[in-house]
Order: sequence, then C-alpha cells, then structure tokens
Amino acid sequence: MAAARVLPGIEPFNQGSLDGLCGIYAVINAYRLLFGDQFGAERAAKLFKKMAKSAPLAVFDGLGYHELLDVIAAANRAVPAPMRLEVRTNVFKKPVHGPAWRINTFVTRLREEVNEQNQVAILGLEKAHEHWTLVHRLTPSTLKLSDSDSISHLRLANIGVTQKTRKDFRIVPSQTILLRPWAESPNSLYKRTRKLS
Repeated sequence: MAAARVLPGIEPFNQGSLDGLCGIYAVINAYRLLFGDQFGAERAAKLFKKMAKSAPLAVFDGLGYHELLDVIAAANRAVPAPMRLEVRTNVFKKPVHGPAWRINTFVTRLREEVNEQNQVAILGLEKAHEHWTLVHRLTPSTLKLSDSDSISHLRLANIGVTQKTRKDFRIVPSQTILLRPWAESPNSLYKRTRKLS
C-alpha cells in the first residue's frame, strides 16, 4: 500500500478557520478575564455548550450583533448570580445630532470605559477580518486583546471607524458591547439599597 502523499508547505486549518464561533469565545474570554480562577475550564465548557445551543447556526454563519446580545443574555441566565454581567450597548450609539464617531474620539472614550471602569469590550472587526474580539486594555498605540484567533493586539494606526476607511480594520462603534461584573456596576441593586439605608 502506497504511503499518503503529503504536500510540503500546506498549513492545517485551525479551530476558528471554518467556524463562526468567535462571538461565543469573546463572551467566554470576558468571563475568564473578569472572574479569573472562579471561571475555570469546567465552567467555561458548560457555558460554551449552553451558548452554542442557544445559537446553533453560529457554527456555520457566525453571530450578528443582535444574535451576540442574545447569546450574552443566555450566558447570564446560565451562570450563578454573583457572576452575572452588566451589558452596556448604548455608550457608542451613533449620535442623533452632531458629528459621527471619529477614531480619536472613539478610542478616547473606549480607553476611559475599559482602562478606568474595570470593563472589557467586545468589538466587531470588519474588512481584513470579519471577527468578534475582546479588548481588555488600551495603550497609547494599541488595543490589547484576549482573542480566540490568537491576535494579541491591534495597532491603533491600523484601525478606522468610518464606512470608507482605508485602514486594515474597521470597527463599528455602535456595535461595541461593554461588559463588567454586575456587582461592580453603579446600577447594582445591592449598592442602591445600601445607599438608601
């Protein structure tokens, strides 16, 4: 029997190359960053199954913005109350009046939210890469990522926010999803009741 012919230089497909699960991984990575050792591999695997069951077509088609929000809601229902997330989506909505978001104003506001408010942000990347990723820190020149496609960072010089950007990556500001532990939110019911008493 002849040996199989192996072509030199042919790279294998990696997990994520043929599926659309990056949105689910972005949510899992958010829990991991925000809750550390409390969110280990076993809990991650169980939550991954729940989210994948709530959006089975994500395997083939990926997740749109509203589908991703539905998956986050399913995740919040599946975790213990102390691990629930506050989900903020209105921070980067397109302004009704005044100029649209520009990269400098978007990055300045994103830096305030992520670096100073103990939050992470899920961003959708377009153009060179159709992909959901998770930002956990901004430096003066980069977005630091926790990413299912092993992207460690994106240079701000390569990012745009306008429809006709010439940059390698486009972010849609209105689809930015900010996440933080509900217990650390100013909207926490516990904190509100403590202030009233």
